[in-house]
Amino acid sequence: MEKKPVFLYVLLGLSALSVLLTIYSLVQLPSVLESFTSYLDNEQVAQQVGGVEVIRLQIAASKWTMTPLSLGMTALNFILFGTSAFFLFFKKDVVKATYAYLAMRVAALVSTMVSLMISNQLVRSMIKNRDLMNSLLSNNKYTALAFVAIFLILSAIAYFGLRRYQKSVEEAALDSEVF
Repeated sequence: MEKKPVFLYVLLGLSALSVLLTIYSLVQLPSVLESFTSYLDNEQVAQQVGGVEVIRLQIAASKWTMTPLSLGMTALNFILFGTSAFFLFFKKDVVKATYAYLAMRVAALVSTMVSLMISNQLVRSMIKNRDLMNSLLSNNKYTALAFVAIFLILSAIAYFGLRRYQKSVEEAALDSEVF
């Protein structure tokens, strides 16, 4: 009797949730940027960040930089998720499904790191208060470290789950040959 690849079902379920949350955050991005822009009307905030008009221009520029990048990477992750699900549910090929899942994780890692690099550049160019800038930059570093840790954990689960699944398939084949 062949074992079901439960590890891949769980990982794909988490990935589906991740893709849905990413799409939701992309839909909410314009309203978040608008609320941030309205927050800049405060004089104290304007002094800390270096002027309202400069910030408004930076936000407009970041919309043109981040939105296409985010949409492209989300589309790539969605395609890789669909590929992994296709191989798992329709082709019943766990190996290819796992490789597609790992490719999706790598794409997510790359997109997150690029987004954090752009965010670091925006923080450096916009924020004039040293303490606030250092706080935001260290927050980005911790986010990057957390994302790398999550990437390594999920990739290890996929890799070792695949090895265990392949071993159980080989054992089942040997058992069927014996009888």
